[in-house]
Amino acid sequence: MKYTLRGHDRDNGVQEMLISLLPDEAHDRVEELAGEGCVSTAWEENGSICARADVYRGERHTSAVVECPVPEETDGEEYKRVLTYNVKSAVYRAVLPLLDHRPAWGSMTGVKPAKPARLAIREGMSLSELDSWLDTHYDVTPNRRRLCIRAAEYALAAEDSLLPRETQLYIGIPFCPAKCSYCSFVSNDMTRWGHMIQPYADALLQEVAAAGALLKKNGIPLGSVYIGGGTPTTLNEFQLEALLSAVDRCFDRSACREYTVEAGRPETITREKLRIMARHGVTRISINPQTMNDRVLEGVGRRHTAADIEACYRMARETGDFIINMDLIAGLPGDDDGSLIESVRRVAALEPDNITIHCLARKRGARLYFGPTGQLPPETLDACYAILTDRGYEPYYLYRQKYMAGGLENVGFCRPGTASHYNICMMEELSDVIALGSGGVTKLCSENGRKVNRVANPKYPKEYIERIGTIVKGKENLLQE
Repeated sequence: MKYTLRGHDRDNGVQEMLISLLPDEAHDRVEELAGEGCVSTAWEENGSICARADVYRGERHTSAVVECPVPEETDGEEYKRVLTYNVKSAVYRAVLPLLDHRPAWGSMTGVKPAKPARLAIREGMSLSELDSWLDTHYDVTPNRRRLCIRAAEYALAAEDSLLPRETQLYIGIPFCPAKCSYCSFVSNDMTRWGHMIQPYADALLQEVAAAGALLKKNGIPLGSVYIGGGTPTTLNEFQLEALLSAVDRCFDRSACREYTVEAGRPETITREKLRIMARHGVTRISINPQTMNDRVLEGVGRRHTAADIEACYRMARETGDFIINMDLIAGLPGDDDGSLIESVRRVAALEPDNITIHCLARKRGARLYFGPTGQLPPETLDACYAILTDRGYEPYYLYRQKYMAGGLENVGFCRPGTASHYNICMMEELSDVIALGSGGVTKLCSENGRKVNRVANPKYPKEYIERIGTIVKGKENLLQE
């Protein structure tokens, strides 16, 4: 949908709202609207910030006006926040009559829906008031309000448990056995880039040493270690041993409450790799089926079957005392409602400690073909959540992405006592996260996550390897950024 702005500069807010509501369309700003599109207007009147949206589609014209009092600081962040909220809300209310269904998350578009809820509780809002606020302020549906509030409660508990200056550590391994058709992450197919794994591992060990020295020099406690990807278990036994030994050597883990390695794909997991992880104190691993439907697995380029997943899970349980997470993806091409629900049932029957249900985030412009209608309905996801709730799991963190199937969410479920501290701290921006490896983005957080300074490593392994000297030097001065 084409759109134009009048009297304000909240371009990102208008575009985010249109993407959320009409994900299958391109949304381009124009100076003057001719024909169909959206006109977003803002002004001040009688002590209020006012916003109006007019939407023209075919023979229809819809409009909405939202206004809020001008905040005391008329040139600060609060003024921008109120203006953005009004502009987005007006667009939402004007587009809503053109939609077939009310969006599950209403006008809420952010990646971290539990973050404003957590901040509201911290500022004194009761849970019942928060539920009402999410309803009236954002038009969030009851089921999503419950998810949001529960995740906010977990985040508050994690925040209260933080040690002074506590930091989390992320180490990225950007290689996979093969790239799945739906993947938009920076991951490198081993069939083409396998020759770079050893040079990458060598460079990574240098950054590990620099980051360890940084934390020790500043007396900063390490709360968790998370080795993600890609697929970290694409490393062979010797490379994995070297990396975990470097973590042992370079970091003080006396305050570390969890240590995660994303094992991911069963074809990369061996009993010896599991033994290495157990020997080095790894406490959490992931074994990710994505779906338990072999036909769908083959269609998206996964090189394993549901039976492989079950065998790998049993091997992990026999080999180490790990908290095990298993990921599923809702909305995969070729899947349908019944198959997705059956995948949840089969994974839950294995009794992993955590189950994360991701909704497929499409690449821009790509069509989603899920089930007979091509859409992922929220009712299907609710049925999956009900299965997990009945088995004693509860939601503990969630996040959303652009172009996400059905405009829905990713939710991590856990059994009591098994929530991932790293996942909560990273997603809610409760503490600094030092990120190592190509594509890693360090987050230096302040003011309860209201302010975040990001420091990015080079995106691709080749560039990362070539620039490792500069990267190591940057780690030495990271906390002065």
